[in-house]
Amino acid sequence: MKKIIIAIFLITGFNSWAQNIRVIDEIVAVIGDNIIMKSELEAEYAQAKKDMEIYEGDLKCEVLNQLIIQKLYLHKGALDSIYASGDRVADEMDRRIKYYSSQIGGEKKLEQYLGKSIAEYKEQMRPKIEEQMITQQVQQALVSSVKASPTDVRIFFAEIPKDSLPEFGKEVELAQISMKPKPSEYAKEYALEKITKIREDIVNGIYEFGYSARSNSDDQGTAINGGELGYFSRGQMVGPFERVAFKLKPDSISDIIETEYGYHILQLIDRKGEKVNARHILVKPLIVNSDLVALKAQMKGLINDVKEGKLSMCQVASKYSTNNQTKDNCGFYADPSTGSQQVPAEALEPLVKAQLDILKVGEYSVVQQFIDLDGSTGYRFFYLRKVVPAHKANLKDDYQKVQSLALEKKQEQIVKDWVLEYKNGVYVWIDKKYSSCSELKEWQGLSN
Repeated sequence: MKKIIIAIFLITGFNSWAQNIRVIDEIVAVIGDNIIMKSELEAEYAQAKKDMEIYEGDLKCEVLNQLIIQKLYLHKGALDSIYASGDRVADEMDRRIKYYSSQIGGEKKLEQYLGKSIAEYKEQMRPKIEEQMITQQVQQALVSSVKASPTDVRIFFAEIPKDSLPEFGKEVELAQISMKPKPSEYAKEYALEKITKIREDIVNGIYEFGYSARSNSDDQGTAINGGELGYFSRGQMVGPFERVAFKLKPDSISDIIETEYGYHILQLIDRKGEKVNARHILVKPLIVNSDLVALKAQMKGLINDVKEGKLSMCQVASKYSTNNQTKDNCGFYADPSTGSQQVPAEALEPLVKAQLDILKVGEYSVVQQFIDLDGSTGYRFFYLRKVVPAHKANLKDDYQKVQSLALEKKQEQIVKDWVLEYKNGVYVWIDKKYSSCSELKEWQGLSN
């Protein structure tokens, strides 16, 4: 095993640089074949300080304790031949890059922020992501069969001191059904004729693709850049669009592609492995006022069908709703941590939360127009099934949340018991600078 100590020369004066050499990175712990460097500890500690406002104890010691446990997972993973496949690691890196890019305004701005190319950053990320994936698999194997029975939940809740019961704000069970109007056959024919002419002009050299995109594309987000989408990988675009993009040759112009958004043509700019960069032009069939009037009438009819028992909210949401957040949950908002349809009112976006001041329990809202993020117009309605006023936690109103906490406690105990047993067969060395850490007492005496 290599023990690497990195020395950095800090020069504070032309004639005195030799007196300013100091080690800024060193090994602080060894767990089997895995090491923890001081730089890794400091980076995790800095992040923990941002995430945790209050910690009773020495936070750096606890961060080191958690890092040691993570390395123990890696030791177990190596022993059990658990690994993270290259495809899964690549997919996770692409997912993170996509998220970071969306937050900062594109890959080019992300590269400027990082001070390195996306490819360089991925190489830097890869080992860390591999470790995280292996750790997750080992953890999941340990706790996958753990359940919290009703008895476990009752015992857990009874053990919470009455003055320590958490306070919950107002919570609701609220459903949303949203729909978009469908264009008429005449509007679709007109849009198809328009994009056919645009494609002919580009192929015949009358107009350049970028100019045509800026002049004609209904995708305003990319039109300003000549239709350029930036690099994307499989799974990021709608199926018909994506299949054509990955088959195109550089600079070639695609045939017309129909998707749920309208009609497209594509020009491939570049391909790097399993990612492509392309330009596109979108022409949307025109939605006219009569389409919106018909949709509004349809939605009023759906509300009546639900009230009369002809349809359920689940059927309406599954068949008609375009809201991806609620569509697969019978139209209801859900708590992402528990899956419960009882959600904090404060967690709802302001325009949705405002419905709570209008609706009574059991009521449906009026059908109301809204503008989606992509600029399209639709209609939606809400249904308020239940309101739980602000209250102290109780099993009647908060069973799923309490069950989640009880399960978490059981899983933590399983992991803790495993660590206590497994560590005895693994070489563990911790720098003596941390010997006074109470958080590390379980590791003392193993190999020091």
